[in-house]
Amino acid sequence: MDNSCVKEIKVMRKTNIITPMWKNCLNILQTGDMELADTKLMELVWKLADYTMLGYKDADRIEGVKLEVWKERCWFAIENNGLLD
Repeated sequence: MDNSCVKEIKVMRKTNIITPMWKNCLNILQTGDMELADTKLMELVWKLADYTMLGYKDADRIEGVKLEVWKERCWFAIENNGLLD
């Protein structure tokens, strides 16, 4: 089995983790609870970092979306909602 198959299996095992976390972050942002939003967005950033540490590249897809796009979504949410220190 080559590495592309191994990565594909890893992604399949990890489905339905990132999308619900992202939707939860968006819902919390809409409520205006910025402290909780900050905490949940950081949890999502750490989860995405886990994928990177496992060897996933930005072009690899997680739940049908490139890892790079997930990272950008988090960054924009953090930046646009004033959650940077």
